[in-house]
Amino acid sequence: MRRRGPALLAVFVSLLSVSSLAVAADKAVERFEAYAVSLGTGRSAVVEIAINRWSTDAERDMLLTTLQEFGQDKLLDTLMKIKPPVGYIRRAGSVAWDLYYARNNVMPDGSRRVVCATNRPVNFREAANNTRSMDYQFTVIELHLGAGGEGEGKIVPAAKVSWDRDAKRIEIENYNALPVDLTKVVSKGSQ
Repeated sequence: MRRRGPALLAVFVSLLSVSSLAVAADKAVERFEAYAVSLGTGRSAVVEIAINRWSTDAERDMLLTTLQEFGQDKLLDTLMKIKPPVGYIRRAGSVAWDLYYARNNVMPDGSRRVVCATNRPVNFREAANNTRSMDYQFTVIELHLGAGGEGEGKIVPAAKVSWDRDAKRIEIENYNALPVDLTKVVSKGSQ
């Protein structure tokens, strides 16, 4: 008869460790709630954006260098390798979608510009048929908040990202073409 006590104890302790990490990772640095309106589809929903940690300068520099040197396909691969994800976005009552980049840019007057990015959900048929939409692999979120934590923003659910060498800036195709408007954006603080 083999002794299972030590083995079961080790499994139990490792499960407790994983549970503790999951609880700690769920504690957001900041949560935002907004009313999302898509004029293109006529649909609306309440969305929650949770930031568990802000992207580091090193992560930002790595992503920018990758875009400049290799383009958006390699950028997507690099973005998806950032671990752990920085947070998530979800509609009320739905499954969350991981965010891999989030920056909080505070202005001198106390207002803020928050920029988030992630991969775009792609369905099987779209991937199998390799449609033109596969060039638009990113979802970009931009929030503009006043000093009181309220504001507006937009989500570009399908964006193509490139580097404009002459202007030395990131170009987001589709940025103004029927994005999802975020109204009544409110910072719910940390939780």
